[in-house]
Amino acid sequence: MAGKTTGGTQNVEMPDVRKTAAYYYDLDDLNATVKLYFQPLSRFYHQNLQQLARVADFLSEQADFPVSRLMVNRYGSYETKMNGRSWVLMSRLEIDPRWQRRSSAELLSELHARTIGANLQAFPESPAASRGELLGRLDALQGFYERCRSEEDPSSFERTFIELFPYFACCAENAVQMYADDAIDYPNQEQLCVGHYRYSIDEQEMTEDPSQWVIDDRSRDLAEAMRLFAWRSAGDADVAANAFLDAYESRFPLTEPVIEKMVGRLLYPLAFIECCERYFANQGDDQRTLELQLRRCGEKIKERERVLKGVIDRYGGRVSAPEWLMRP
Repeated sequence: MAGKTTGGTQNVEMPDVRKTAAYYYDLDDLNATVKLYFQPLSRFYHQNLQQLARVADFLSEQADFPVSRLMVNRYGSYETKMNGRSWVLMSRLEIDPRWQRRSSAELLSELHARTIGANLQAFPESPAASRGELLGRLDALQGFYERCRSEEDPSSFERTFIELFPYFACCAENAVQMYADDAIDYPNQEQLCVGHYRYSIDEQEMTEDPSQWVIDDRSRDLAEAMRLFAWRSAGDADVAANAFLDAYESRFPLTEPVIEKMVGRLLYPLAFIECCERYFANQGDDQRTLELQLRRCGEKIKERERVLKGVIDRYGGRVSAPEWLMRP
């Protein structure tokens, strides 16, 4: 499930962590079975640690939900400076067996349901994708597309980009139009909840990690889950996506605004756009790796459409869709 403690978590063996933490934190009353790990402050998407801690404490204490909690040091702060860096000490309990039996989809729906109505003002950094932002990113790539087409000897990446851009640009334009229509059709949008900057389905780690939380509507996480099924699967992405939605909706059924936004987000070619943006920004990324990612975007078009059609079929007349997408 999302929130897996990877990357910059600096997960050290418990004796070392406890020895270091004991200097800065009061651990006398802490259960010996509680796992501790230091999380770099730079990994936190939101910097309002107090608000993140409140949500994590609520989920742990009121819902007995598997979530890592932020610990306060001896100076009353969640931030501890060590070796020139800022860190946050996190604690997590062993997962209760009843949660271990729950799927990623069920845990995600529980998180969304328990935090619906989250206060966006407490987390001002939350990424609220606007129609203008989506159009801006597409317009920027349009400029690179025209430039690449005029080059006498475009690179291998650029040749693939020229080939794929018209298709993905069409998807992006349709997605932006869905955003605009959604705002008109559903002026009273569903309340926001706690979600993830980038949701990742993972059955191995079921503990939520507050460092990657954002406040958004639940279509954000659901669209990312659908996108992952298309990216990882080989021919059965729609089946896996439908099973995920079944499990999710057994706890928290989707409303029309969420369904519409989920399809719009999924239609927007985020992986393609991000890959191209990194290439043209030329920020030192491995060009060969980016080229392979771009080619994979093209290879996954059929799986992506399979998932999109599956979701649209699932909800029938409850969601609109581009006509070209529904053709046999």
